[in-house]
Amino acid sequence: MTKMINMKSDKIYVYIDESGTLPDPKDRVIVVAAVGTTSPSQVEDIYKGKIELKFYTAGEKTKLAVLIKIAQKNFAIFVLIVDKKGRKVPDSPENFATISWLLMEDVLDFYTDVTEIIFDKHFTSEKKIEEFNTTLIGQLKRQVKIEHVDSRFNKGVNIADMIAGAVLANETNKGSKFYDLIVNEVISVKKLNWPEAKRRFFDKKKTCRTGVNTHPSKL
Repeated sequence: MTKMINMKSDKIYVYIDESGTLPDPKDRVIVVAAVGTTSPSQVEDIYKGKIELKFYTAGEKTKLAVLIKIAQKNFAIFVLIVDKKGRKVPDSPENFATISWLLMEDVLDFYTDVTEIIFDKHFTSEKKIEEFNTTLIGQLKRQVKIEHVDSRFNKGVNIADMIAGAVLANETNKGSKFYDLIVNEVISVKKLNWPEAKRRFFDKKKTCRTGVNTHPSKL
C-alpha cells in the first residue's frame, strides 16, 4: 500500500540530527538527516520507553527494529551528505547553519511551509544558539520557529539520529543493511563537498545583502 504524505498540512514538524562531526578530520563525511511529520505523536510509537536512542550505541536488533518501524510511518526523510575533504572544519554557529540550511532547502521545496524545526541541541551556549538561529533564518529568508532539545527527552531527534547513522554507515562502507530499510522512504539525498557547501552559503548570503561584498574568510 502506498503511503500518503500530507505536504499541505497546517502544521509540519521537522526533526534534525547529524552523524559525524565537522571538526574531526577523521570523519570523512558528515551526514545531516531531517524527518518531517504532520503528527508529532507518530514519533512516540517508534519505540517504547523514554530512553535516549543513538545509532552508534544501539544494538543491531534495536537498530533493525527501529528502522523498520520508521519505514512504516508517514515520515518524509531528507538527507544531506557533506564530504569534508579531510578538513578540520570549525564547529561554529555559521558552519552548522550552513549544513542545516542546505538540508532545509530540500525540506522547504517539498513542504508548503514548516511550523517548527526541532534540532538535537548542538550548542550549549545560548549566544551560539542565538547566532545559529539568526544565521539559519537569514538564509531561509522566512520566519520559522526553531527549537533546540535534549535528545534524552525527545524521540523525534533520536529518530533523525538513527537515520543519519544508517546513512553514514552506508557512506563509509560499514554496511548498507540499515540504510536499505529506509531508502524507499527518502525524499531527497543531497551530496556535496565542504568547499562547495560554503560557496553556496556565501552566494546565498550575498543575495540577502544587496550591495555588500561578502567573501568567505576561511573554508
